[in-house]
Amino acid sequence: MKPRSVNPLERLTRNSYPGILCGIVILILTGIPGSAFPRVKPIVGVDKVVHVFMYATFAFLCLWGYRKQFIDNGMVYRKRALLLAIIISIAYGGITELMQEHLVPSRTGDWFDFASDSIGTLIGVGVFHLFYRHKK
Repeated sequence: MKPRSVNPLERLTRNSYPGILCGIVILILTGIPGSAFPRVKPIVGVDKVVHVFMYATFAFLCLWGYRKQFIDNGMVYRKRALLLAIIISIAYGGITELMQEHLVPSRTGDWFDFASDSIGTLIGVGVFHLFYRHKK
């Protein structure tokens, strides 16, 4: 019996599930109107920490689905994967901030949130790289 071959698009989709699911959660959270949140005295900087955590998780999970390929392939593949995760995560952070500014009632886009998203992305990619750079 011939083994079933997996087409590349199916493999791409299956490997992308962790990042896609995290991206959906971020999209839902950023799409909630501001009026839906309870009015509490804000703690300065907490929202930025939340942004850093969300995007560190997102970038890590975007790469995590491809950890086997990351481990099995050479340095060129690894650099491309890391760069692609950075580009995707930072672009997604920018898109969600624009969405909040222009489409979500009672929410505003914020350059500092975008900067926090970008910092979180770099942390997530860095943590992934530390975990998987020497695995084989």
